[in-house]
Amino acid sequence: MTFTRKQTIIILIFAALAFGFTLFQASWLAEEPTGKPKLIADRAADPVRDTAGCVARANSGFGGAAVGPDIAALQVAAGSGADAIRVTTQFANGALKVAPQFESACAADNARVPSTIKDAAAGLTKPELFWQVQGAAAAKQLVASLPTPSVDVPGQNIVISDAAAVAFIESLQPSHEAFSIVGAQKCASDYRLSGLWGSVPESCKNSTMLLTLGDLGYTLWGWPNRFLARMKAANVRLIIAEDVVDGQIKGLTDVNQYGDIANSYNGYIWVDNIEELGPALRR
Repeated sequence: MTFTRKQTIIILIFAALAFGFTLFQASWLAEEPTGKPKLIADRAADPVRDTAGCVARANSGFGGAAVGPDIAALQVAAGSGADAIRVTTQFANGALKVAPQFESACAADNARVPSTIKDAAAGLTKPELFWQVQGAAAAKQLVASLPTPSVDVPGQNIVISDAAAVAFIESLQPSHEAFSIVGAQKCASDYRLSGLWGSVPESCKNSTMLLTLGDLGYTLWGWPNRFLARMKAANVRLIIAEDVVDGQIKGLTDVNQYGDIANSYNGYIWVDNIEELGPALRR
């Protein structure tokens, strides 16, 4: 097949544009990101139990300090390699408390008094804390119970909530950081359009992007290194999880899933079983 001069010019122009676009999105032309991935433990570790299935009294917490069994189980998760922990909450007698962090068939365990937010914040000083609350009222009680955020320790207390609660928290000065799962997924969806031109959408800037394992790959423009550079410049917190099911984040469940994530990735990874997946990443 022969082409006319005009057809040849058009083909060359398209080839040049395609080549230029490929270079524009090329990960290998971006600098290698610094830092290692950080793990978010989805739940507390299973506590030590006695022969009857009840929580053993040996669960005293770090440094021998006496803490409730729920906080002790969260401490164990932190000690298993978590850089952050999701702490679920609930209302008890009109006050926001730490929700039970593990199941038990023991009546004594199920009758335990829920831990206060202040006790949890004091007993979980090692990792970042991702508090999960629902509603503006819960967010207000949470913020009132937490220590004032330090400019020297950004992201110490991060709140996962609905849009109204996130708006309330973001209005505070100084503010705790907050995001909603819906908003973090919208950030990822918006980037699939704007990222084509190398732009980070407004829904992402100074906020959170939530990705699942199925989102990773060439369609995530610039993945991994150029993508990571763009997110760093826009101050975007990145979280990779296995999936989002019924509006809730599902963490990685298998060590082999780490292989689906680029080696240069340095954001957060949400994991389900921190006792197994934490040590596996740190080897």
